Amino acid sequence: MQEARLEGPFRLMVDDVRSATRGRTCGVYALGALRSDGLFAVSFIGASYDELNQDLCAKIGTAPHFKYKAFADPEVAFLELCKLFHAFHPSGNPFHPERPKGSRLRCPVCDPSVRRPEAIARRR
Repeated sequence: MQEARLEGPFRLMVDDVRSATRGRTCGVYALGALRSDGLFAVSFIGASYDELNQDLCAKIGTAPHFKYKAFADPEVAFLELCKLFHAFHPSGNPFHPERPKGSRLRCPVCDPSVRRPEAIARRR
Protein backbone atom coordinates (compact mmCIF):
# COMPACT_ATOMS: atom_id res chain seq x y z
CA MET A 1 0.00 0.00 0.00
CA GLN A 2 1.27 3.47 -0.87
CA GLU A 3 2.54 5.48 2.08
CA ALA A 4 0.04 8.05 3.31
CA ARG A 5 1.41 11.53 2.74
CA LEU A 6 -0.06 13.39 5.65
CA GLU A 7 1.23 16.83 6.63
CA GLY A 8 2.82 17.13 10.04
CA PRO A 9 3.26 16.15 12.75
CA PHE A 10 1.86 19.16 14.58
CA ARG A 11 1.13 19.55 18.28
CA LEU A 12 -2.53 18.87 19.03
CA MET A 13 -3.13 22.27 20.60
CA VAL A 14 -5.58 25.01 19.60
CA ASP A 15 -3.03 27.42 18.12
CA ASP A 16 -1.21 24.69 16.20
CA VAL A 17 -4.43 23.19 14.86
CA ARG A 18 -5.72 26.59 13.73
CA SER A 19 -2.43 27.51 12.10
CA ALA A 20 -1.98 24.19 10.28
CA THR A 21 -5.55 23.74 9.05
CA ARG A 22 -6.54 27.34 8.28
CA GLY A 23 -8.90 27.46 5.31
CA ARG A 24 -9.22 23.68 5.03
CA THR A 25 -12.65 22.28 5.69
CA CYS A 26 -12.45 18.66 4.56
CA GLY A 27 -9.72 16.17 5.32
CA VAL A 28 -8.42 13.09 7.06
CA TYR A 29 -6.21 13.04 10.12
CA ALA A 30 -4.13 10.78 12.31
CA LEU A 31 -3.69 11.34 16.03
CA GLY A 32 -0.68 9.93 17.80
CA ALA A 33 2.70 10.57 19.34
CA LEU A 34 6.27 10.90 18.17
CA ARG A 35 8.33 7.94 19.29
CA SER A 36 11.92 8.28 20.52
CA ASP A 37 13.13 7.09 17.10
CA GLY A 38 11.23 9.95 15.40
CA LEU A 39 8.45 7.81 13.92
CA PHE A 40 4.82 8.80 14.33
CA ALA A 41 2.84 6.17 16.27
CA VAL A 42 -0.80 6.36 15.14
CA SER A 43 -3.47 5.88 17.81
CA PHE A 44 -6.55 7.16 15.95
CA ILE A 45 -7.61 7.83 12.36
CA GLY A 46 -10.43 10.26 11.62
CA ALA A 47 -11.97 12.55 9.05
CA SER A 48 -13.88 15.77 8.89
CA TYR A 49 -16.17 16.30 5.96
CA ASP A 50 -17.08 19.91 6.72
CA GLU A 51 -14.93 21.50 9.49
CA LEU A 52 -11.46 20.03 9.90
CA ASN A 53 -10.26 22.73 12.30
CA GLN A 54 -13.22 22.35 14.66
CA ASP A 55 -13.13 18.54 14.63
CA LEU A 56 -9.40 18.45 15.43
CA CYS A 57 -9.84 20.97 18.25
CA ALA A 58 -12.48 18.65 19.72
CA LYS A 59 -9.80 15.93 19.92
CA ILE A 60 -7.36 18.03 21.98
CA GLY A 61 -6.22 16.04 25.02
CA THR A 62 -6.59 12.65 23.32
CA ALA A 63 -3.08 12.61 21.80
CA PRO A 64 -0.04 14.89 21.77
CA HIS A 65 0.27 15.25 17.97
CA PHE A 66 -1.65 15.06 14.71
CA LYS A 67 -1.04 14.76 10.99
CA TYR A 68 -3.58 15.56 8.30
CA LYS A 69 -4.32 15.74 4.61
CA ALA A 70 -6.87 18.14 3.14
CA PHE A 71 -9.29 17.19 0.38
CA ALA A 72 -11.77 19.19 -1.66
CA ASP A 73 -14.23 16.30 -1.83
CA PRO A 74 -15.71 14.37 1.13
CA GLU A 75 -16.01 11.23 -1.03
CA VAL A 76 -12.28 11.22 -1.73
CA ALA A 77 -11.58 11.93 1.96
CA PHE A 78 -13.69 8.92 2.99
CA LEU A 79 -11.87 6.60 0.59
CA GLU A 80 -8.51 7.79 1.96
CA LEU A 81 -9.80 7.40 5.52
CA CYS A 82 -10.65 3.77 4.81
CA LYS A 83 -7.19 3.09 3.39
CA LEU A 84 -5.54 4.64 6.46
CA PHE A 85 -7.82 2.72 8.84
CA HIS A 86 -6.95 -0.61 7.23
CA ALA A 87 -3.23 0.24 6.96
CA PHE A 88 -2.77 1.23 10.62
CA HIS A 89 -5.53 -0.59 12.55
CA PRO A 90 -5.27 2.10 15.26
CA SER A 91 -6.17 1.16 18.81
CA GLY A 92 -8.49 4.16 19.09
CA ASN A 93 -10.65 2.95 16.20
CA PRO A 94 -12.37 -0.29 17.26
CA PHE A 95 -14.92 0.04 14.43
CA HIS A 96 -14.73 0.86 10.74
CA PRO A 97 -15.05 4.60 10.00
CA GLU A 98 -18.44 5.91 8.92
CA ARG A 99 -19.00 7.40 5.49
CA PRO A 100 -20.13 11.00 4.99
CA LYS A 101 -23.82 11.63 5.76
CA GLY A 102 -26.00 10.88 2.77
CA SER A 103 -23.24 8.98 0.97
CA ARG A 104 -23.57 5.43 -0.32
CA LEU A 105 -19.84 4.93 -0.75
CA ARG A 106 -18.34 1.63 0.31
CA CYS A 107 -14.86 1.01 1.62
CA PRO A 108 -12.34 0.38 -1.19
CA VAL A 109 -10.44 -2.11 1.00
CA CYS A 110 -13.47 -4.10 2.15
CA ASP A 111 -14.98 -3.98 -1.38
CA PRO A 112 -12.28 -3.88 -4.09
CA SER A 113 -14.86 -3.01 -6.77
CA VAL A 114 -15.12 0.52 -5.31
CA ARG A 115 -13.50 3.24 -7.40
CA ARG A 116 -10.19 4.50 -6.09
CA PRO A 117 -9.71 8.11 -4.88
CA GLU A 118 -7.48 8.88 -7.88
CA ALA A 119 -10.29 7.93 -10.27
CA ILE A 120 -12.83 10.09 -8.43
CA ALA A 121 -10.45 13.07 -8.39
CA ARG A 122 -9.80 12.74 -12.15
CA ARG A 123 -13.51 12.73 -13.01
CA ARG A 124 -13.99 16.21 -11.51
